Amino acid sequence: MVGTKPTVKAKALRFERLRHALWAGAITLVFALMQFFQPVDQMIWVTQNLTFKEPASGEVAYIYSERSIADPDFPERREELAKLIESLDQAGARAIYIDGVFTDPSTEAADSALNTALRDLSGRAFLTYRLRPTVTGETESVRTIDVIRSGVPEVGADPGANFLGYIWESSYDIETPDGEMPSIAAHIADTDGGNADIFPVNYSFDLDSIPSMELSQASRPNVDLSRFEGTSVVIGLSRVEGYHIPGVRDVPPVLAPVFAAESLMAGHTRFVHGGLTAFVLGLLVILAGRLRDKKMRRTAYAFTAITLVGFAATAGILGWRVGVFDAVAFCAIFAIFRLRSVWKDSFALVDLETNLPSFAALEADKEVAESVPAIIVAKIHRFEQVRRSLPKELHAEYIMRITGRLKAATQDATIYLGQGHLIAWTMKEKDPALLQEHLEGLRALFSAPLLVADQQVDVGISFGVDISPSPNVARRLASAVDVAEKTNETYDPIIIADTASDEDLIWNISLQARIDAALENGEIYLAYQPKVMVQTGEIIGVEALVRWKDPVKGHIPPDNFIRQCETAGRMTHLTRFVLEEACKAGNAFEDRGLSLPIAVNISATLVHERGIVQMVSEVLDKTGFDPRRLTLEITETYRISNIDRAADILGELDRLGPKISMDDFGVGAASLEALLRLPFSELKIDRTFVSQMTSNPKAAGIVRSILQMGKDLRIIVVAEGVEDAGTLTLLRDSGCLVAQGFGISRPVDFERITQFQQDGGSDILRDMV
Repeated sequence: MVGTKPTVKAKALRFERLRHALWAGAITLVFALMQFFQPVDQMIWVTQNLTFKEPASGEVAYIYSERSIADPDFPERREELAKLIESLDQAGARAIYIDGVFTDPSTEAADSALNTALRDLSGRAFLTYRLRPTVTGETESVRTIDVIRSGVPEVGADPGANFLGYIWESSYDIETPDGEMPSIAAHIADTDGGNADIFPVNYSFDLDSIPSMELSQASRPNVDLSRFEGTSVVIGLSRVEGYHIPGVRDVPPVLAPVFAAESLMAGHTRFVHGGLTAFVLGLLVILAGRLRDKKMRRTAYAFTAITLVGFAATAGILGWRVGVFDAVAFCAIFAIFRLRSVWKDSFALVDLETNLPSFAALEADKEVAESVPAIIVAKIHRFEQVRRSLPKELHAEYIMRITGRLKAATQDATIYLGQGHLIAWTMKEKDPALLQEHLEGLRALFSAPLLVADQQVDVGISFGVDISPSPNVARRLASAVDVAEKTNETYDPIIIADTASDEDLIWNISLQARIDAALENGEIYLAYQPKVMVQTGEIIGVEALVRWKDPVKGHIPPDNFIRQCETAGRMTHLTRFVLEEACKAGNAFEDRGLSLPIAVNISATLVHERGIVQMVSEVLDKTGFDPRRLTLEITETYRISNIDRAADILGELDRLGPKISMDDFGVGAASLEALLRLPFSELKIDRTFVSQMTSNPKAAGIVRSILQMGKDLRIIVVAEGVEDAGTLTLLRDSGCLVAQGFGISRPVDFERITQFQQDGGSDILRDMV
């Protein structure tokens, strides 16, 4: 179905929505670059992790300490840690990671014991190489003293939590002066991240499902450490306040690498940047804004918002980290722009002085667009002169007195105020005579003066009317205003707009743009009329005929717009379109198993220039259509002014492969000369003769003579304009082989042609014989 062509106002509103979307995007980008949305995004991530919980793998455990194990003043704590490491090894721990740094020596015995315990695990115990931010914003390296570190491998540790106390991302590798070093999480998960540098830390794992124990409790004699069997144990050396996970504040920092490792092992490493989310959402908003129907547009906006919520929820389920608030902010800013625009429009729809609806409200009235009543515009004469003579506080009363009298005589119709001296309303009655009579009565009613305060004011009034059937209210209102401005009280107090002639004038002067728009919008399309064997009814080809269905004017007769195309210089453009679409249809027929020749009309005005040869050649190359299945029907050959030049050009076309057919043979003084001198391999008898065969013996005789001439010249003769079975019978008896016409089939769409063939081909003549 062809959509309604957008009005200038609709296009302006569409552009305004686009502009608002672009401004919303720009503002969102500025705030995003300032990291203005980061705190809100983090709160959204907290909500996601609390909402969508899942059990941990159980392969990563942690032991935390309420005391500082690294404090050099307490060597017994280092000895206690050494014994714990030995106990964890005996319990079957797979690997042990010390999440902390021993920067100062304690007693030689304590440090040596700890080093021995770590080295005895034969590469399954790891110390931490930590990067720590400095006051200058740089990072410094912090590592364990040599006496403890000797012979013990190291892994990297990320800097601490952000300003909100969360660690939302971790690194696969830590850059150290000695080179890259895998992080604790990456080493536990045994992954290098490929080309990625960082990954999101997911906190959706149930904390209770992660094996854990407090260090002092784990160090007690005979304590059951079986929960750590087969696990990678991360031991935290201290508890520092200020680190949080979703739902729990001030947890041991050792949980950061634990959750990071679980994220890697669960595959929760996908991060969708907030900028990308906002960009995609912005595209959806822009596409929704292009919809003309307000209800559909609002539905699309709602769908976009639901899509964002659904995407965030899905990301939470899948364990993805998604920057959402950039998109939320974009939507909010766009909504603010749109609400501001609606707020401004609401003021434009109402006259502030009288509180009456304005002309803008009339233009936006859907009921008027659907019911298409008569639009009447009253012109108040000497309006400004009267206003200047009245005190300002009486201006609104003056207008209300006028509109009150109009309402009394117009069955309480809605009155709309225009600029200054113009007032409009609508009426269901569209008969010109009855409208004239009614408006004359209104003029008589206004012959009596109005009483404004204690002053009598004479009112001169005249009317402009539009009764056209167009649903375009803005155009009809403009038409009524235009004729109202031409009225005067003495000679032409009432003028009904000649909208038909105005629209035809607008149509003609804007045809070039209309043709281009119609081609783009699908208003111009092809229909196909079968050519059949007269004896059998078999379809042996189709003629591609161009049609135009304008959303306002409806179906436009081809003769009308084709002639206007020639006048406006758009015939080449239209012909290329028809030729391309016909060749594509020919290929589509062949894909359906129908090797049908396609005939296309070529205006005789185009055979004076070699451009038609290039056009046909380019279309054949572009579509790959077999030129032997293409027929070029040259219409109105009597319009060929230079027969020699036409012969050269048609000869070149013939050498490309298509058949050259003479259309409308028998009309025009030059037909016989054209048949003699031009390379036609087919001629079509004009419908003027074929349609009269059953009623006019002369017409029947001419048709038979042309058929015989075709046999003598050994060219195909097609009879067009077959309207009934009697004509078809006479053609069959006269030896005509090929015919077409409304009596056989009207031009139909592509699918109907294929249906004809599927039904057996000869069924197309069943109703005629």
